[in-house]
Amino acid sequence: MLGEYLKQYRTINGMTQADLAVKLSVSQNAISQYETGKRCPPISRIANISKILGCSVSQIVSDSGT
Repeated sequence: MLGEYLKQYRTINGMTQADLAVKLSVSQNAISQYETGKRCPPISRIANISKILGCSVSQIVSDSGT
């Protein structure tokens, strides 16, 4: 589910995978793998993602904020 919520909030913010990757200093492939569930980002990266996307960690992890 994390991948679905990550993609949802990234899209809401008008960002591409490449845009988010640049802001996180990771590859676009890493973002793709997070969104497809092939890889799970470390909690510290999830915290950075939530800051960049303007949502809480709980929203990225479980979408409990909506």
